[in-house]
Amino acid sequence: MSGLYEVATWLVYALAGLMMLVAIATAILAGLALRFVAVFLRELNDKREAGDTQRDQDGSKSPE
Repeated sequence: MSGLYEVATWLVYALAGLMMLVAIATAILAGLALRFVAVFLRELNDKREAGDTQRDQDGSKSPE
């Protein structure tokens, strides 16, 4: 019975270690995804602001 307990213990340790690695990888991927979205939104806002500046220079009325 002691051998079975030891095998079960190591199986639980291996499973816990695998779960920690998966959690770390998931956190890294989520951070990268958030960074990608932030950069995309920042560029989108910069393009919109550049369009507003161009419209103001043309003498057109600003959308505000």
